[in-house]
Amino acid sequence: MKILLQDADTRLYYGRSEAWVDAVERAMEFPSIQTAGQIAQTDCAHADVNVILHYENPQCELALNPVYCH
Repeated sequence: MKILLQDADTRLYYGRSEAWVDAVERAMEFPSIQTAGQIAQTDCAHADVNVILHYENPQCELALNPVYCH
């Protein structure tokens, strides 16, 4: 499982070296749901951002509201 941030409007992921990217492989992975939630509320407060739990097998994603990730 990967913990990511995704802009709800553009569906782009918070990137490692770029601001927002379209591929999970280039997205920044967070060590915990709490850390991702904090970054979403501080660094990405200007956008509608979700914490994403990205699973490989089976391939699926679960979006969480960062307000509840503390």
